[in-house]
Amino acid sequence: MGRSIYIHIPFCERKCPYCDFYSIADRSQSSAYIEALLQEIEAFAGSEVRFDDMTDLPDTLYIGGGTPSSIPAEDIAKIVNSIRKLFGFGKDAEITIEVNPSSLTQDKALIYKDCGINRVSMGVQSLDDQVLKTLGRLHDSDCARRAIDILKNAGFTNISCDLMSGIPGQTISSAEESARELTELGIKHISCYSLSIEEGTLFEQRYKDNIEDLVPPEEEREMYHRVRALLAAKGLVRYEISNNSVGGYESRHNLNYWAGGNYYAFGAAAAGYLQDMRFTHPASVAAYIEAAKAITPESIKEYFDSKQEKSDLLITTDIMDREEKMKEYPFLALRTSYGMSRKVFLERFNVQIDEFFADAIRKNIDEGLLIEFEDTIRLTDKGFDFADKVIRDFL
Repeated sequence: MGRSIYIHIPFCERKCPYCDFYSIADRSQSSAYIEALLQEIEAFAGSEVRFDDMTDLPDTLYIGGGTPSSIPAEDIAKIVNSIRKLFGFGKDAEITIEVNPSSLTQDKALIYKDCGINRVSMGVQSLDDQVLKTLGRLHDSDCARRAIDILKNAGFTNISCDLMSGIPGQTISSAEESARELTELGIKHISCYSLSIEEGTLFEQRYKDNIEDLVPPEEEREMYHRVRALLAAKGLVRYEISNNSVGGYESRHNLNYWAGGNYYAFGAAAAGYLQDMRFTHPASVAAYIEAAKAITPESIKEYFDSKQEKSDLLITTDIMDREEKMKEYPFLALRTSYGMSRKVFLERFNVQIDEFFADAIRKNIDEGLLIEFEDTIRLTDKGFDFADKVIRDFL
């Protein structure tokens, strides 16, 4: 398992109507927020709260949001340099930033590159202008193409792009063409997401009662499969439910999540996992800034040592005992094309996975949703369509 750090930048140029991640369009507190982030990073570094294997060097850093590219690039550089100074990085560490085409500039890309960022994840979503309008995006297709050129000119070779499907008015050919063009532009990692109507979003108000009339489920599934087939033909293989890449370009940060690895998390609404504790932060910029002012290395160490339920800055969502870790293993591992490893499960928990999950494994193999392959038990192609159902059987 790897060791990771996640940083949440909650600021956006404008809130997308389908997004339910914690983000705000008001960037007036961004400077104060960065200072609060740096305070939290420094306090954790001095707290002696470490990864489970006591190795202090992170393998990955992921700066997500929100839209990190919506704030000054110099502030991003401050964050990366603070992590490097206080935690260090493992050899060949993967350092990722999320960007949107509308807020990326050549100057920002050069600053990102100069401070050590070596991977960029960009929210393209589509190269069909009508689809982008429906999604409420600030960029058009030409803007997305220019952003890719900006990243290439700055020296980035590890670029990931997001695509969405199942959008009202979107056609199968439109979705395929967006995927095809991205591969022709040299993109080696593409994340594919089906539109879901999330509670509290503008899209819930707009489409809640008629989304399946506008996008029939069978059409959405065909769109999904056609895009996946095109990507596979271009050499981008599915390695996780939503992610496809050329070999060697998988997201190491996300693979650590799915392997059950440890990760620090800094920022409003950021969720982490350290010393058997899953925790998050206040989903409020103002509350986060106020709480970070008072944080000390001693208070962080006390929080983890005593397994507190809550402090002003940190909120415990789960304390993982052996049985919870055993049940969580398939929840995470079955997201990936690698699936569950009998060897890994036995080494971690000293019990055979075929014994502990006997009924769930046999049921889903009989239904054609799981398959045994050498040491592993993994989803079939059909199983990926019913992954949520399969995973529920293990919980």
